[in-house]
Amino acid sequence: MNVHKISRGDLESLVNFSAHERTVHEALHTALLDPLRRLRFFGRYASWNGLFGSGVAALAGKIGRSRRLFLDPDETIQALADRSVYVASYFFEAARDEFDDHESAHRDTHRCLAQALLKGLIEIEAPHLPALSDRRGINALLTEPDWLAELNTRVARGYGVAAADDAPAIFHAIGYHLGSELLAGREFAFIDETLHRAAPALVQELQTRRIAIAEQEHLAYQWIASHAVGATEADHFDTATQGARLALRFTAEADHAALKQELTRGFIAFAQDHRRFFELVNT
Repeated sequence: MNVHKISRGDLESLVNFSAHERTVHEALHTALLDPLRRLRFFGRYASWNGLFGSGVAALAGKIGRSRRLFLDPDETIQALADRSVYVASYFFEAARDEFDDHESAHRDTHRCLAQALLKGLIEIEAPHLPALSDRRGINALLTEPDWLAELNTRVARGYGVAAADDAPAIFHAIGYHLGSELLAGREFAFIDETLHRAAPALVQELQTRRIAIAEQEHLAYQWIASHAVGATEADHFDTATQGARLALRFTAEADHAALKQELTRGFIAFAQDHRRFFELVNT
């Protein structure tokens, strides 16, 4: 990776994108054809996916409070030189959407939208499945396996929770976040396409069914639809890339090579976690 720049091409060169997409497609093909596997998949996907908003919010806070790390070299007055909150704002952009997507008058957190999808699937499909005839069966199916609990912990660590507020830890977390936006950017489109092929009648019903979560009604399919159409993740990636470049700009040039290496490590760490999720999600 070029020490003096951070670009999509630099990051894409670090992983085998076609292999990652193959793994995702294979996992979705297995998961979405059968009602039981479908519900289990979305339970696990919602659990894992639901932690990234809190992760990037924590990262924004971690950057924002690190005033001594991000200094404008052109400002000679110390009290005016810190740019940490300015840098953090480029990462908080993604968190803002996670906590309310602004597509309705309600506070539609992506976690609530994911839960609306799960509840919709339960309402529509559980009555026809003996294994899900009561809450015990549903709770058993949606219980997180140990490997998922471990991956969820790795998300928090990836975003720098419990790590020092120093430049290496922050750049590692920035790399992890860039990985989440770049590698996961097309997942919802793949899910939407696969689900339309596997269960078009189900999709049609989810698109119109309204589900009450947190005393508000949400369309059951909104979580998928709002991510599958548009460029939300791409926009978040571009904004986070700008933030990463600014973070470098406001650190000493002598440290850039080492900090870029930490960013690379964080990106690769997410790629490994991402692949592990889709390799294990149907087990």
